[in-house]
Amino acid sequence: MSYRLITLLSGVPVGSDRGALGWCSVVLLEGRGHRILFDTGSYGDRAILIQRLGEQGLCLEDIDAVVISHFHFDHMVNIELLTEQELFLHSRELDYIKTRAFAETGDPFVPLTHAALYQDRLIPVEDDQILFPGLRIVHLPGHTPGTMGLYLEQEDILLTSDGVKNAADFLQKRPPPCFYSEAIALESYHRVCSLTNHILPGHDREFILNPDGQIEYLDQTRVNLDLQDKPRGSKRVIKLI
Repeated sequence: MSYRLITLLSGVPVGSDRGALGWCSVVLLEGRGHRILFDTGSYGDRAILIQRLGEQGLCLEDIDAVVISHFHFDHMVNIELLTEQELFLHSRELDYIKTRAFAETGDPFVPLTHAALYQDRLIPVEDDQILFPGLRIVHLPGHTPGTMGLYLEQEDILLTSDGVKNAADFLQKRPPPCFYSEAIALESYHRVCSLTNHILPGHDREFILNPDGQIEYLDQTRVNLDLQDKPRGSKRVIKLI
């Protein structure tokens, strides 16, 4: 039996002069008796996350487990809505927050309060660990020391989070912003390529890397930006890479 993959929130590869917008991919996996969230999004995603679950006939209490790709606010801060679920984090990332190594690297995206509150609830996992039948942990360090993806073995799809942040960076072999190692981040790109050509990245739409080296997007989602200084109802569409 395979997993049903539902992209609740599609990642958006945009930034701003105010810093990171934090619009990451949030994925629901259903199958083999489990409902699993891969990442949770940020504060601004809460209402739409609950709405999108509702569109699937689900509520937060129906989720069994959460896989946290890394401990940056835009990927994990909504775990505070999920009070009973198992929370999985790579052991290297758990060390990163427990030892406060993130402060030494100048990483500003780890929420200090959440690191303190949740570190004892987080369940450490390791590279190549089978988390649930057909779901394998893939360590993709570089962005942070414990960034990890989740490989759907039967479906041959890799959820990379910021191990591959967006298709353009991946295609041009540009590492994501790194608080650990750019060289290791590029090694993680190689590992991704060795596993699959079907990728759901951290801040972009699901895509396939064709044999000719070109990107084929499988998700045609567009994001409407409602500019508050424009007349009501006037919107600008962000063209995704």
